[in-house]
Amino acid sequence: MHRVIPFVVSLGLLLAPLAWGAEQAPVIQFKRGEHRVGSATATESVVNLRLALELLAKDMDAPLSVSLAMKTAQGYTATVLAAKGNVIHKVRMAFDDVVEEVQEKGVPQRKVSPLSGKVFVAELRKGTLTVTDPAGKPVPQGVLDEVKKHLPELGKPDAMEAAYPAKPLAVGAVLEGFTDALAQKMVEDPGENNTRITGTRARLVEIRQEPRGAVGVFDVTMTMTREDSGAPIVMTIPLKGQMSVLAQGMQVLALTLSGPVKVSLTEDAVSHGFQGKGDGEMQLRMGTRAVDTSR
Repeated sequence: MHRVIPFVVSLGLLLAPLAWGAEQAPVIQFKRGEHRVGSATATESVVNLRLALELLAKDMDAPLSVSLAMKTAQGYTATVLAAKGNVIHKVRMAFDDVVEEVQEKGVPQRKVSPLSGKVFVAELRKGTLTVTDPAGKPVPQGVLDEVKKHLPELGKPDAMEAAYPAKPLAVGAVLEGFTDALAQKMVEDPGENNTRITGTRARLVEIRQEPRGAVGVFDVTMTMTREDSGAPIVMTIPLKGQMSVLAQGMQVLALTLSGPVKVSLTEDAVSHGFQGKGDGEMQLRMGTRAVDTSR
């Protein structure tokens, strides 16, 4: 045994210079930027969902077959009207087309949101959120609720920005503290409990140098679970994809996620004698870009 130890020590000394000279993983420093009055950001997102399902109950002679394809597309431009540091207090929201297209059993349907093509002004004043049209007239409650789903966080720092580390992040590192903020962004209405996001993970895999600055590319994974009240099924969707983030200002330039839809019956449905099977696929694509408002 005593003869092995000197050999190990000598080998360690021999290899030490190699370790010292090893190339360090590239790093990127994310920096918070101050929101400038008049600055504008355009956001576009598209969600595609395909679902095929068969359900059979005790009193049914034949199974109920459901074939569904849904596409939701929306775009809007948010212009900062009042801000202090990295906190926005007032914003102008100009919506492009906000449309939901559904095809069930080959029959197409198209639903246009009341936000489509409209402009709204949202402001947080003394803890109270107000949403008006450009003339200052308050909007109906239903429209206000829809606008709130797209608003940036008013009156406090953005939760996703707050999740980035103050120190440089190396390639291969996991973005700690970011998962909860991203999961909240993924749920259209944070107040509803039908959709859950779990197992979110973002790992830095690449750093790109672009004309606008350094961009961090993350591999992203998460699991989305959807259970609508009264429905006999639960949809579980393991999603994976990539996210690109501009280091200066921590702007999410692009997020793409996709995964299979796994369908299972709820415990209540099974206890009532339901049988069923199904599958599908979900794809999500979102991107943002700065808009020139100088002209």
